[in-house]
Amino acid sequence: MENFKLSWEKLIGHAATVKYLRKCIAEEKFPHAVIFSGAEGIGKRLSAEICAAALLCDNPVDGKPCGTCENCHLVAAHTHPDFYVVEPEETKTVRNIKIGQIRAMQAEAILRPINSSRRVVIIDGAELMNTAAANSLLKTIEEPPSQTIFILLTPNRSTLLMTIRSRCLSINFEKLETDEIRAALISQGTDAEEADRLAIISSGSLGRALKLKDSGGLQMREEALSALEKISQSRLTNEDIFKTGETVKEWSRDNFADFMVYMQKILRDISFAEISAPYNPDLSSRISNIKLSERKIFAMIELGAQFYRRLQSNANLRLLAEAYLFRLRELSK
Repeated sequence: MENFKLSWEKLIGHAATVKYLRKCIAEEKFPHAVIFSGAEGIGKRLSAEICAAALLCDNPVDGKPCGTCENCHLVAAHTHPDFYVVEPEETKTVRNIKIGQIRAMQAEAILRPINSSRRVVIIDGAELMNTAAANSLLKTIEEPPSQTIFILLTPNRSTLLMTIRSRCLSINFEKLETDEIRAALISQGTDAEEADRLAIISSGSLGRALKLKDSGGLQMREEALSALEKISQSRLTNEDIFKTGETVKEWSRDNFADFMVYMQKILRDISFAEISAPYNPDLSSRISNIKLSERKIFAMIELGAQFYRRLQSNANLRLLAEAYLFRLRELSK
């Protein structure tokens, strides 16, 4: 059991939520449809899969999957015939869940379970259902197959149809404490100093901290701060901007989105230094040396929001990055 990947012990934090979910499972009172909401990488998907394992387990103990039966291992391998996962399909420009995916799931959901007494369906990224898919799912949730449990995962439940929300129990996964993320990173082999910095900028999400570690998030934040330091001192040259463009063209859109978020958070730290907790407390001394007027900072933040929206299109990343930095430099004058 100790090495079974779908055990509650593998989940970091969320003690009260875990206690409640285990109680629902142990007392056979798990709702027919539930929404798990909370930031990306915070543990919603792992929790949903642990619930599925426990609900389909031959020998669950106090709301925990036994981790040894065939059903537990089939769920962990995503090969259980009574376990179904719907995820967004990737295209060049968008990620969404289409009505065809929901209909395929519905065809399975109405069948009698094969290995267990019930079926469990996870819809990951439920906010990415298109209108037709969401309306189709609503009909199923309104008149659910008696043997099927639906678990919808989303960063923000308000993005789902109100009619879907009203028919599901909602459980919110709160952000993790910085110390919890730091300890989890160190336990996975991260250097203590790096773990400190990653935990600070992870926005309460262990998954995000791990992603930032793998994608060089600390270096991106350093580049964002360095650019703002140069801008404030009128030292950001055309060569600097074109060099950044060369670097950015090798990034994914998600990486450049992270770079822009770092810029926005540093600007907010400058503006609200005296009235709110900083996003980047470990950089406070350097950030305090960036001298820009409040008017310029707010103009830069608005510019960042505009370019972030443009990032959602199919715009060329290098050209977008260069245009963004040129405009920031212009606003600083």
